[in-house]
Amino acid sequence: MGVLVSFCVLFLVAKGLAALFTNDDVAVGAWGSLFGFVLATLLAAYIARSLARPLSEVSTAAQRVAGGDLSARARLSPVTKSPMTIASVTRRTYLNWQSGETSRLLDDFNQMAASLERLEAERRATTASIAHELRTPLAVLQARLAALQDGLFTLDMSEINLLKQHTDFLARLVEDLRHLSLADAGKLNLTLETCDLAVVASDAVAGFRQRALLKEVHLELSTETAVLRGDPVRLSQIMLNLLENALKFSPPAGRIIVCVKAQNTTVELRVQDSGPGVAEAMKERVFERFYHSDTHGSGSGLGLAIVKQLAELHGGTVKLTDAPGGGAVFQVEFPVVVVSV
Repeated sequence: MGVLVSFCVLFLVAKGLAALFTNDDVAVGAWGSLFGFVLATLLAAYIARSLARPLSEVSTAAQRVAGGDLSARARLSPVTKSPMTIASVTRRTYLNWQSGETSRLLDDFNQMAASLERLEAERRATTASIAHELRTPLAVLQARLAALQDGLFTLDMSEINLLKQHTDFLARLVEDLRHLSLADAGKLNLTLETCDLAVVASDAVAGFRQRALLKEVHLELSTETAVLRGDPVRLSQIMLNLLENALKFSPPAGRIIVCVKAQNTTVELRVQDSGPGVAEAMKERVFERFYHSDTHGSGSGLGLAIVKQLAELHGGTVKLTDAPGGGAVFQVEFPVVVVSV
C-alpha cells in the first residue's frame, strides 16, 4: 500500500512538471506517464536496495556467528528525522513496512545469537566449575599418597578414612554430573509407579536421623498419606538432597522439619531448616549448578540443581521461601497424576 501511494504521488508530481512545458493535454498525459514510470523505476530500485540491506546484515552476522563470534548481532542504522520530501516519505513508508516482516527477521536472528552466546557462557562456566570441584580432592589425595609413599605418614585407619572421604566425594560428584547430563539429554528415565510420598519421606528420614544426631540437630517428621505416580528411587534422592542441604545450614541444637501433605490436585513436600536463610536476591541462584553460598562452600553445589531437575521430570515444581522463625523452606509440589515423561 505504501509503494502504491508513493507511485501515485510521483505520477502527480511528474504530470505537474509536464504541464509546465506544454499545454497539450495528450502530451501532458504522455510525459506524465513517462516521468512517472522513470521515477517509479528509481523508487523500485531504491526499495529493492533497502530490502537487501537488512538481509545483508543478517548474512554478515550469520557468517560471524559461524566463525565463532557469538556476540555478533544484525543491526540497522537508526532512522534520523529529515525534511518532508518525497524521498523521506518513501523511506519512512519503507521503514514502517520493515518494522513488520524484516524487523521480526532481525529480532529472531538476534535472539538466536543471544541464546547461543548464553549457552556457550554456561558451558564454559560449567567446565570451569567442574575443574574447580575436582581439583581440591584430587590435590589432597595426591599429596597424602605422596607423603605415605615417602614415609612421612603412617597408613592407619584415620588416614584410610580421610582418603575414603575424598574418594567418596569424587564418586558423588561424578554421579551427580551423570544424572544432570542424562536429564539435559532427556535420557534420565523414570520408573513410574503408584507410591506414597509419606512412606518415601519416612524411610529417608529414618536413614538420615543418625547423621542429624551427630550434629545435635533435631529431626522432626509430619506426614499424611500422599499418593502419586512417581519413581520412588528418584523421589528418595530429592528427599536426601534436601536433607543434606538442611543439615549443612542448620547449627548445632538446630531443627529440621519435614512435612508431607496431600492437597486436592497436588502432593506437597516441605523441608525447613533453622539456618540463616537465603537473601532474596539469591533465592533463584540456589538452584544453579555449582552455586555455593558465601558462608557454606562445602559440597559439590549440585544437590539442589538435581532436586529441581528431578522435580520437573515428575511434572512438579520447587521453590524456596523464608521460614517464619528464620531459616529456609524448600517446597516441592507434585501433581497427583503424572503425565508420561
